[in-house]
Amino acid sequence: MRPTARAAVESVTAPAAMRGFTGVPVQVVTIADVYSGDPGSNPGSAEFAYRILAEGDSWFTIGGIPSSNLLYELRLPQPAIVCNIALPGDTLKGIAELARNQDLKKLLTERFGYRWHAILLSAGGNDLIERAPQLLRNPGNGSSDARDYLVSEQLEGFVRDVQDGYRAIVALRDAAESVNHGVPIVVHGYDYPTPRNAPAHFVAVPLLGPWLQRAFDDLQIAEAVRVPITDFLVDVLAEAIKTLAAEPTALPGFHYVETRGTLQRAATGATGTSGDWLNETHPSHEGYRKIAAIIGAKVGTLVAA
Repeated sequence: MRPTARAAVESVTAPAAMRGFTGVPVQVVTIADVYSGDPGSNPGSAEFAYRILAEGDSWFTIGGIPSSNLLYELRLPQPAIVCNIALPGDTLKGIAELARNQDLKKLLTERFGYRWHAILLSAGGNDLIERAPQLLRNPGNGSSDARDYLVSEQLEGFVRDVQDGYRAIVALRDAAESVNHGVPIVVHGYDYPTPRNAPAHFVAVPLLGPWLQRAFDDLQIAEAVRVPITDFLVDVLAEAIKTLAAEPTALPGFHYVETRGTLQRAATGATGTSGDWLNETHPSHEGYRKIAAIIGAKVGTLVAA
């Protein structure tokens, strides 16, 4: 798979989504809230027109301090409750771990869960940043071609693992014990981060990262090619996920939302919030709002169908 950097997007763009869609803020609850007996946290309550299950990486959990979260910015046409089982401790797990999450399995069953109107997944970004040291190489010839800085075998394995992870989650949704066969699964790509010395400050973990900057530094890769290489990798990840939603081999009920090109890029060398980015790999509050507008428009169309 060799997409061009900054591949052309085909779906709804952020400005169009935000001009044409406002909606109602969703109520985000945890699995503990759901099982607490509080009527206001009951996905089966008539108070909510839609109930949605969300699982994923740090874009669905605490993106950093100050606290930011994509789900908090989600708007839908009618009142909705989102059960979020993405936890801060999941922020550095790979996509395959999500398919083995016992809470996810339980919440798909009739006994412990619900028939959800949609399932939201945010996964693949952490796989990319964790595997950057294995994906990257320094050819030592000063090349300006991003492909020359990537280990092709590792890149192919990365794509395979991401796709297999998503296939496993779709299979879990459609397993015999699940009551959610065919429920729409909505996934997103990411956007183009800038490799820079801007680590994430989490509530539970004081400091994490920077991931991309460190990987480039370790290999002594020139500053001039770091952004093109990162863009290329983001495109590879997006196309790997997008392929799973494309005919003729599309996974059933699997919907990809294009988010590349939505955020204002952070400035090279910035060590704090810059553009629409809070740190190296997490959007700011406003950045999440832009991404959520696109995802909300897609989810709203699916749940209202």
